[in-house]
Amino acid sequence: MAYELKDQRMSGVVDYDVARRQGTSHWNNLAQQNLTGRDFATHLLDGLKREPALSPAYLTELSGNSWEQTTSLLADFAHLFAIASHGWPVMATQVAAGLQHHLPSDLVPSDLAVSLFGDSILHADCIRQLAVAVGPTRLRAGLTTAEANALAHRRRMEILLTSERTGCAFGTGIAISLSWMRVAGIISHVLQTAPSGHPAITVPELEVMANQPPASTSALAQYLATAAESPSARRGLLFGIGQALALQVTFWSLLADRARTLSRRKA
Repeated sequence: MAYELKDQRMSGVVDYDVARRQGTSHWNNLAQQNLTGRDFATHLLDGLKREPALSPAYLTELSGNSWEQTTSLLADFAHLFAIASHGWPVMATQVAAGLQHHLPSDLVPSDLAVSLFGDSILHADCIRQLAVAVGPTRLRAGLTTAEANALAHRRRMEILLTSERTGCAFGTGIAISLSWMRVAGIISHVLQTAPSGHPAITVPELEVMANQPPASTSALAQYLATAAESPSARRGLLFGIGQALALQVTFWSLLADRARTLSRRKA
């Protein structure tokens, strides 16, 4: 189902001006700077490398729990994240298709999506394999509400990814891809720290993603620079990125609250 971003007051869409005043996107002033498209892309991607919203810190705390509890929380995360991120490869291809007439590329949409968003396209298989490796979620308390929140998060992202505002979908895709590449690295590290006496958990595609730096592809930087030659596209890019990051912060917070609640019940 397609959604259009026409009314910023709709449920789940963040007031970007408020977010900017609160300092959640400190690099947003790029929209007002007189930069070339290439310089804009460089400054934007450099700023995103330091963006805390791209790193769900609570996952790094899993190693402080017992291994049984860690795997339980990972199974819960895999289940909810799979709901929230379902359809990303298809959506990424649709975003790429919408950019074909604006970018210097002869690639078909699916290949252009990989060129733009890199190994994040593999995330669906990674999360499925993680769910298989650690088993089904055993943490049933509050699961229905958590699943509803994960589904709502996905639909809000779809609003941005299907927006007709120039640059919005592209910016949203950038935020999603960089965020999920970092998630892969964090989870892979947790799996590799299994205590002695416990079988190692291996997720091949996850390891492939984890070995990639949490940064943009060179092609993404090139295409972003081309798109950013248009002032309206710059504003749309920043809007999409800012909205996506704000939604990510909310989603990570929901997962973190659930993990802490479940950890206390297990303690």
